Amino acid sequence: NKLNQREEQIDCGGPNCTSCLTEKADDLVILWSRYFEVRPGVYDVAALIENVNLTLGSWSLPYVFELYDEFDSRITVRKGSTYTLPNKQFLIFEANVETGIRKPVRMNFRLGSFNWDLTDEQALPLIISRTERLFDADRPRLVATLTNTALYDITRVDVAVIVSDLSNNAIAVGGVQLERVPDAGMVQAAFTWPHPFSSIPDKVQFFVRRVPD
Repeated sequence: NKLNQREEQIDCGGPNCTSCLTEKADDLVILWSRYFEVRPGVYDVAALIENVNLTLGSWSLPYVFELYDEFDSRITVRKGSTYTLPNKQFLIFEANVETGIRKPVRMNFRLGSFNWDLTDEQALPLIISRTERLFDADRPRLVATLTNTALYDITRVDVAVIVSDLSNNAIAVGGVQLERVPDAGMVQAAFTWPHPFSSIPDKVQFFVRRVPD
């Protein structure tokens, strides 16, 4: 290999090449992965991930959730793909994974192979200006109001949430995508669960990010 076409390093940095990665990539950190019973035979699955790299992300990050029964036999698998942004935690969330009459006792979560992309941290002019918690209802509900402090629209905003109990254990998760938050405007992100929580809800943690162009 050799430098050509005004490249900064071999096969990168030139006009027809990808940007050179000046930072040595640290692995993504899987903080936890869990499954949550929504109703008999139906589960939400989630994994909380952290990207500690300051200038590296990925626009295509494959993942796999697998649920297993008491005999260590795989019940079902859910595959998907997401993205990761520099210096940010994010929640990978899949809703309504069906298991039929079999009850899962453990879950395996793993990330697939992916390529790093050189990018800046994402600074969104969005704030969660209000939350409404209706957690005592038979169908718990959470409504977050996002306010856009910029004078331009922000499109394709992913909002994920973790509800934790008094011991800081996650008891529910959710995720929605907002197509547009108008300039200097507000939009509500609503989350609903079909049954009361298994323990007393305490902490609510939001993860807000925009789908990369």
